[in-house]
Amino acid sequence: MNRRLTINLDPINDGFVGDIEKAESTAGRYVVIGTNYEHKTISERQFDEMISELSEKDNLGLLMVYDYMIYYDRSKLLDIDGNDYLIGSFFLVKIAEDGPDDYEWLGSEDIEEAKEDIAERFTEVIIDGEFYDALLIA
Repeated sequence: MNRRLTINLDPINDGFVGDIEKAESTAGRYVVIGTNYEHKTISERQFDEMISELSEKDNLGLLMVYDYMIYYDRSKLLDIDGNDYLIGSFFLVKIAEDGPDDYEWLGSEDIEEAKEDIAERFTEVIIDGEFYDALLIA
């Protein structure tokens, strides 16, 4: 495949030239955050597919923290002393002012701010003498 990108500040003649087999947006509306504090953005299609898969398996969990909705896999929860903890990753979206069915775009700075906003939910747990970062669910 012969594809090339030219940007010469000519909106009519620059851009991609050639066929594109697969394209995907990672615009920051949908974010995956790990309990190790790392994150990545995913496309709306990926988000919808994974949420649907969790729903079909009846494993979709939801936690609201301030203006954020956290979606997670309930089968991954650990019960420690009567509280549920998640070790792994989860989806985080910010609820738009229009309501819970619409999400705001999150840029890099917004994602870091979101992590700080939900930081009170992060804790450490000890499993077989090893320390792990975890998200307190309930």
